[in-house]
Amino acid sequence: MTPAPLSILIVDDQPSVVAVLETVLRELFPEVELLTAGSAEEAWELIQRHRPAIVLCDIVLPGETSGLGLCQRIKATPELASTYVILMTAFDTAEWREAALYQYRADAYLRKPFRIAELQEKLEAAFRALQSRPQPQQDIVLTASDELLQLLQTLLEIRSPALRQLSTQLHHCCQWLADHAEGLEERERLLLPRAGTVYPVGRLALPDSLLYEPMTHSGHLAHELLVQIPLAAAAVCRQHSRLLPLVPILEAVTENYDGTGFPHHLRAWEIPLPARLLRLAVDFEELLWSTSQEPLAVAAHLERFARQAYDPQLLPLLRQYAVLRQAGATARSVALHELREGMRLLCDVQTRSGIKLLPSGTVLTSALIERLLRHHVNDPIVGVLIVQLPAEEA
Repeated sequence: MTPAPLSILIVDDQPSVVAVLETVLRELFPEVELLTAGSAEEAWELIQRHRPAIVLCDIVLPGETSGLGLCQRIKATPELASTYVILMTAFDTAEWREAALYQYRADAYLRKPFRIAELQEKLEAAFRALQSRPQPQQDIVLTASDELLQLLQTLLEIRSPALRQLSTQLHHCCQWLADHAEGLEERERLLLPRAGTVYPVGRLALPDSLLYEPMTHSGHLAHELLVQIPLAAAAVCRQHSRLLPLVPILEAVTENYDGTGFPHHLRAWEIPLPARLLRLAVDFEELLWSTSQEPLAVAAHLERFARQAYDPQLLPLLRQYAVLRQAGATARSVALHELREGMRLLCDVQTRSGIKLLPSGTVLTSALIERLLRHHVNDPIVGVLIVQLPAEEA
């Protein structure tokens, strides 16, 4: 049950969006007080007067101040810094996410058009965070600037520009996985992309002969010295309080799903979810980085080692990301409610139980869309749907 004193401020210049949010939130959380504003300036006045616990704010707003600017102003004001800010936008790109979560210090990010289940999940996470806010020294990684990560990437570039490229690609892959994986806490969604950025720092401990070797081959270490990559990266993170929360993720990245990994021979769900996701991202991006293979070929190679090295329930997410990487501008990621007749699937549709509902290449009809919607109620579809738009819309 959400405490009664909590209040939510909705900031959006589209009355229809505000009306929908009000209706949904009153149904989901009837005990919460709702406030609304149509601009950042109006919102700032309400924030100062009412001190809402949560601000649900669109990034694009009329006037001189955007939602990003409002968030920055909230977080820069000591007495308001604990306000939980969720930024909303239809511009779902890595650059927008990085700006929202890191530069402007938002607590969460919500894509528009949003799904009710995702909105509820974000707000319930906000309520939990507000009820048990960690002490500043524990939470410092969430408010750290990008300067420290940029410094580490500069060190990588000094050794080899290719290492910085790997760091950037790992960040993007981990960000996508964090956005679409179920079961991650909001804090873990923030930490995972940073763990991807920092991981290649461990390669600085390698001799030149191994500098460009992927860490694993066929689900196991390609060379005994390559274990130094995550261990050295974790050692660097231990030296700075802002990076300390990344250590458990990095140290568990060499665990295998079947318990044959190290250092603790963890298996399946004993391995932290962020570490399972980072392992997928690392093996995928390192093979792309060190070979001439296409993204889908790399994803197919990793799928051969499901249940041995990788969590089989996470592999569909990686395939979706690989399709987006390989198809480029012709591919779109859409939610179920956005499906329309004539769209062609670019990736198999798989459910949480492992059932493949529709294969890649299927052109959607109204009957197939209805089938997907019905099945999703009892056996949710993993991730998003990757489609190609009809020719007249492309």
